[in-house]
Amino acid sequence: QSFEEFLEAPFEISEGVVIPVGNYAFDQTCVNFRTGQHRALYAEGYYCDGEFFGGNITTPGADFTWRPNPHFAFALGYHLSDVALPQGNFTTRLASFRADIVFTNALYWENLLQYDNVSDSLGINSILRWIPRAGREALLVINREFVDYTGNRDFTSISGDITFKASYTFRF
Repeated sequence: QSFEEFLEAPFEISEGVVIPVGNYAFDQTCVNFRTGQHRALYAEGYYCDGEFFGGNITTPGADFTWRPNPHFAFALGYHLSDVALPQGNFTTRLASFRADIVFTNALYWENLLQYDNVSDSLGINSILRWIPRAGREALLVINREFVDYTGNRDFTSISGDITFKASYTFRF
């Protein structure tokens, strides 16, 4: 894969690591694997290595999904980025858990729990989606964010919201 990015202003990509203004082009090579998604237990993974803003990046990651029946799916994911730049080195980690429930072909519930080590935050996203007919949809979305300010896994709630959305397509 080839990427190109132009930074108009210095960018602090990690604490104390600032990428200067400039045009950056970099190539990365990736190896991916995936087992059949039709199976009750399946896995996806990748390993990428290459250039990144004048330095190097290595990014392995994997997701494991268990679908015991057509109504339930549970997934665990872990993704890492190990970055070495002239301005400094850092590592990011993203861990996630997903639980999805299909009640009917028109009503389903998606849930995502995600943690990253950069912001030390734990996010929860829950979406109840109802699509009674094509062009009609109602959603109930709940988001919460918790931050570990002390570094000892003592999370404090910093934000939360509940949103209801409805859409109706008029056909004429």
